[in-house]
Amino acid sequence: MRSGTALREALFRLLERTTFEQLTVRDICAEAGVHYATFFRHYGGKEALLDDVAADQIARLVALTVPIKESGDDRGSILALCLYVEDHRTLWSVLLNGGAGETMRAEWLRVTRKVTGPAPTNSWLPAELGTICTTSLIVETISWWLRQDRGNWLPDAVAEIIHRLVMTSIASRAPAEGA
Repeated sequence: MRSGTALREALFRLLERTTFEQLTVRDICAEAGVHYATFFRHYGGKEALLDDVAADQIARLVALTVPIKESGDDRGSILALCLYVEDHRTLWSVLLNGGAGETMRAEWLRVTRKVTGPAPTNSWLPAELGTICTTSLIVETISWWLRQDRGNWLPDAVAEIIHRLVMTSIASRAPAEGA
């Protein structure tokens, strides 16, 4: 699986310099030092490689954050997410703000739909729209954070921003009639 790892790492390096759309399989192979035919033993195309990377990173976030959230600690779950992203800042900067941003956002939303349960029946927001809005708030806040100079915003401050955004805009209940 050494060549698979080399291909993923080559993709990361290339995405730091160019957009995903501009990359070719030959570019990835040359950067990885892997034969062109070897690429296709691992992946059907560059999109499959990117999907694999996106799925792996989102799966890591889910494995890290969902158990915390299930314990009722929403803030702790968000903080764990921010700490992970900070620890892997270069990779996440490339994935969200480089040429892979669209794929990462789509994968994050796909996984979020899969792991979240239905919204409470008394919620003012349709469940599907709530999932989309919550995911978008989190992803776009992290994307913004990664464009800031390192150290300007610490993970706990970003987690607080995300928590407040989600809790005040998505998770809040509609005011009672006549209130």
